[in-house]
Amino acid sequence: MDSLWSMTTTIREAERIPAFLKTAKEIENETWNRDTQIKFQILLIKNREYLNTDNTQTFSRLNDSQVNLLKDKSINMSFEQAEDIFNTKNYNDPPMRGRQSMSPLEKLGLVDRSSGKIIITDIGNKLLNKEITFDEFMFEQLLKLQYPNNIEEEHKDWNSKPFINVLRLIKRVNELCISNNIKAKGLTKVEFGIFALSIKNYAEVNEIANKVLNFRHHYEQLENNTEKENYRKNYISQYLSTFKNPEHNTKEYTDNIIRYMRITKYVYIRGKYGNTCIDLEPRRMVEINSILENDTGAAKEFSKDEWIQYYGTYGSYDLPFDTVEKLTEIFNEILLDINSLEDKLNLEPTVMDCPMLKPEIKEAIVKLRTKRVSLQNLEIKFDYNNDLSKIDEAIEALTNIRSLELKPSIALEKWTNVALNIINDSLLIKPNSIVGDDNEPTFTAPAGVPDIECYYDDFNATCEVTMLSSRDQWYNEGQPVMRHLRDFENNNNDKDCYCLFIAPSLHRDTINTYYQSIKYEYEGAQQKIIPITINQLITILRVVANVKKANKEFKHIYIKQLYDKIIESVTEVNSISWVEDKIPQIIQLWGKEMGNLAA
Repeated sequence: MDSLWSMTTTIREAERIPAFLKTAKEIENETWNRDTQIKFQILLIKNREYLNTDNTQTFSRLNDSQVNLLKDKSINMSFEQAEDIFNTKNYNDPPMRGRQSMSPLEKLGLVDRSSGKIIITDIGNKLLNKEITFDEFMFEQLLKLQYPNNIEEEHKDWNSKPFINVLRLIKRVNELCISNNIKAKGLTKVEFGIFALSIKNYAEVNEIANKVLNFRHHYEQLENNTEKENYRKNYISQYLSTFKNPEHNTKEYTDNIIRYMRITKYVYIRGKYGNTCIDLEPRRMVEINSILENDTGAAKEFSKDEWIQYYGTYGSYDLPFDTVEKLTEIFNEILLDINSLEDKLNLEPTVMDCPMLKPEIKEAIVKLRTKRVSLQNLEIKFDYNNDLSKIDEAIEALTNIRSLELKPSIALEKWTNVALNIINDSLLIKPNSIVGDDNEPTFTAPAGVPDIECYYDDFNATCEVTMLSSRDQWYNEGQPVMRHLRDFENNNNDKDCYCLFIAPSLHRDTINTYYQSIKYEYEGAQQKIIPITINQLITILRVVANVKKANKEFKHIYIKQLYDKIIESVTEVNSISWVEDKIPQIIQLWGKEMGNLAA
């Protein structure tokens, strides 16, 4: 029975792959047997990379001491303690857990165990050593991935490079739409699950593109969700009649595959939540067209050893746009994009000549893309300050943060960045999340830096966000938030520095930790941390909206006044009353003062 194309569901969040690989490095050159499989799983627990502390099922059978050990990342866990947790879980097939955890690393070409030992491949070592970025790794591996290959047992009767054929399918669907005077929008998530994940043969792409439009025509004519759902189910049962669990897997695999593809920066999500489509990244069309012109999407012939060598070696896929001519074209396209943004923002245009040599062109392209992200952040401020209806869009997104297309933690970083750009006249709001060419986040900010940095004339601030509400909030955000702020203070000691901490709700342990750093000290000096909920951020946004609707300027000094009142009030009450009573009162009174400004 056929199976749809899918990436690993063992590691659903792709950003966890490097951590799994780092753990695999600890057993490199060891024989892969039952003992090593169990050892690998125990090491994943020791490194807190396997058991999901957001899932209550994680803690079944564990005692309070083991649960606390798993959650509190400030405690170094010994191998013996991790082994005790592993044994307490009493898995039916203990070695299988290790095999399942290793499988994604092998399927992605990071680990080779064909010799019977665990060997980290060339591309695996380059990723571990930070010689290549995660998006560079993912892009190359998806380009090379093919069915059949000599590692995976499934898809033996396929002839497809799935990533390349998905790109070709989206492009062909868009071309058909344009030729039929229909808006080109890529593939809906429903279409993606049915058609993109089931391309068994590269030669079928054009035929499948026509089927997409036929499906869309009938699907979009249906008036209600029940009719659409029935049509989708019936279509799947007929179109994917030979596939394994198509009804379940089209839904299950779609989000998973899209997350992996987004990492490459070659696809992007268009449309608002609830009505999104997966489309080709317009800022990478030179590269996409070059790939599709030079690669049919057909699987190549490899022996097992040849496949392992090819898939595990970085640079073994010859990028057809890696020429002076194509790189120059990419350089000029990005520069045009930058100039367009500068024109919109009333900035002096960037004037640059493209270098002559390939290494210099590549370096210049990286710099231009970084500059474009900076301009895109300024564009957020420009758009949201010149269109008051967009404030309602931000409020709606923050209100429904768990229902958006993005993972909630990523969505909260995105929309908090938007909110901070709306609120006042900052010099710079700098999110540290990993973004695509569309400036949409693909990952949250990496460890070791604040989620967002804010710079103003009269003060500076960090902003940290989390979707955690249980005691995990304190485990994950207590010390790191204070440490990030102290580093930020040390690097920006010419102005007062604050930290705005935002969560759905505030756990008492988090509150007490920040309260102590404000009232007494952290590493020998007091800090200024303002803990608020998402709903309180929304309240502040509404206050700002009212001021702007009255055509009054909202200045950053007003926010500083709010922050200072919250910090000063810490001496008046205990920690819980401070967060549950005092801060809401201060925000309410501040809102009334701003209302008087708008009157």
